[in-house]
Amino acid sequence: MADDEDGWVFADTWVLASIGVYQRRCTLVELIAAGDWMNHAILTPDELDSALGKLAGAGLVRIFDDWSFELTDEGTSLFSAEHRSIQKQLDLIESELSTRAPEPTTVRLPKQVVGRAVADYLAH
Repeated sequence: MADDEDGWVFADTWVLASIGVYQRRCTLVELIAAGDWMNHAILTPDELDSALGKLAGAGLVRIFDDWSFELTDEGTSLFSAEHRSIQKQLDLIESELSTRAPEPTTVRLPKQVVGRAVADYLAH
């Protein structure tokens, strides 16, 4: 997967999978929790903004006013819940994204919202 600003990067795969594991609309705290579960790291605000911008711009993720998220039908087609291995799931998403050109839109999660979500996640 490309490591440049304009192409897809691993964080994009990571965010899509973090939303997809819920198979429903999820909160920012849930997205952060799933991301940490998958990659043993907490997504940074810049990673979230960039990934969500590319995924929303490509029509794969819906972003709601309360900073909750869900996969669109097209996004859901990239996430296959029957795969039990998260690594296999990440590989499949990464492969699918590489066949598409990202169409980024600007997403800026307020830093205090991300900070509060990370704090809430770490407190539980």
